[in-house]
Amino acid sequence: MKKLLITLLLVVSVVFFAQNLVKIADIYKLKEGETVEATGIILAPVGVLGNLTTYMQDETAGIMLYGKVLPVDLKIGDVVKVVGKTKVYYGILEIIPDKVEVIGSATPTAVELKDADFKKYLSNLVVVTGTVSSVEKYQFKVKTDKFEILVYIRKEVPFKVNTLKVGDKVSVTGVMYLYKDMYEILPRMPEDIKKF
Repeated sequence: MKKLLITLLLVVSVVFFAQNLVKIADIYKLKEGETVEATGIILAPVGVLGNLTTYMQDETAGIMLYGKVLPVDLKIGDVVKVVGKTKVYYGILEIIPDKVEVIGSATPTAVELKDADFKKYLSNLVVVTGTVSSVEKYQFKVKTDKFEILVYIRKEVPFKVNTLKVGDKVSVTGVMYLYKDMYEILPRMPEDIKKF
């Protein structure tokens, strides 16, 4: 009887734990302020794409993580389990973690941008290949045969935009971001921008 009770408690706790762990795409279906528990692969070091900020993605979607609880030594490829509340910040859903635990490592995969429905790529690692159509001080635009997207270089990323010129063929990897209703790609390092 005692063994049966212990086994039953173990099964119930495993089922309960599995129900609490959600896929990132499902977090977008919940009400703001819900407490969630999810796992994902870290896409950028903390602070490179925003103060106290990083991003993680799983096979279903990506999401922003924001807060003082984020370990500053998180690396690209760390697999983390995050527990925290959701919040919408200027149109971007984020998790404000209460707890972050590194549970492994993996290589994040960039999703190729194939269309201009940028909302579905928000907070994901993306890659776009095309032609530079404009160059400004901290940003440039990449044009494909289907759309044009802004690439914004944060000051923490040591890439000199003036090394590019209109007409250059490029491949850009970065996190899809939303700023004042404009979608843009945020590269994480100079190696995310390749001329060919």
